[in-house]
Amino acid sequence: MFALLQLNKIQSELYSHMKEYDMTAFDATAKRLQNIRTRMPAFPMELMRLLRMTYHIQKGMKDLTNAALKKHDLVDASYMVLAVLYGTDDETSNACTLGMACHEKPANLTRVCNDLEARGLIHRGTRPGDRRSVMISLTDKGRALIETALPDVYQETSALYEGFTPEELQVLDKLYVRQLRNLNNLNNQN
Repeated sequence: MFALLQLNKIQSELYSHMKEYDMTAFDATAKRLQNIRTRMPAFPMELMRLLRMTYHIQKGMKDLTNAALKKHDLVDASYMVLAVLYGTDDETSNACTLGMACHEKPANLTRVCNDLEARGLIHRGTRPGDRRSVMISLTDKGRALIETALPDVYQETSALYEGFTPEELQVLDKLYVRQLRNLNNLNNQN
């Protein structure tokens, strides 16, 4: 209940300050949602507005990430593979685990890894004792690239949280964790 009250407080503060910001990218979406609500009074406009804002934020973050990665000749998908491997204890992962961590389907992960391997940024091999399991490892060249690219990405994207207090970031973190848990539960039901 406390989190819902916090969300309502943050949401009303956000709505009251929206006029201060250039919301033109979202205004058309908000108008369409309002039109749907007019036609369908039971339409959960507030929840759909949050969903659409989440999509807009995610899309904007991906665009910022890709802009920061351009000079490194990377895109979001290839960056994620390198970053996930870099964050793994031994900088190695099997293809299935890597695909889940990067949110990539097997066919796209294969395409991305083909490109990264051709550039000498990763190495693919088999797990000792299980030739069916493809293991993907970061090379020295891949490590050097991700260590150069990571700061560019987080400097570019962390500006999204400018003006948030530490307390607001903690509330946002808790709300995202709950939302991820709900999403997991929904995915497990299907």
